[in-house]
Amino acid sequence: MRTVALVTLSALALATTAHAETLRWKCDYTNMANPTGLGVEKFSLKFALDTITNKAVIIGKTGMADVAVVTGTDGITFQETLESGAVQTTTIANNTSSVHSRHSMFGKKLIPSQYYGTCK
Repeated sequence: MRTVALVTLSALALATTAHAETLRWKCDYTNMANPTGLGVEKFSLKFALDTITNKAVIIGKTGMADVAVVTGTDGITFQETLESGAVQTTTIANNTSSVHSRHSMFGKKLIPSQYYGTCK
């Protein structure tokens, strides 16, 4: 019984020492590519990641949405799955460069585009 109580107290002590942190990125995009060619389009996206739960959101002009998170040694990727079944991904490299890819669908038409910029 004493061992169980000690283990429980130790677990509580560890739980109270964990500190939640929210990491944030603001990404600015200026160049884009789509099936018609290269162009200039300026817009921003924001991301927030809770380091304890590993849950993240994308914050854009139309509001906030949950995104999946993939972390690696060279950067981080956020993936948003849309109601249409399309996917949007944003990869941020450790050197702050970023690419945002949209695989949008409108009816039976696929509308792909890719944006290039940086995040801080």
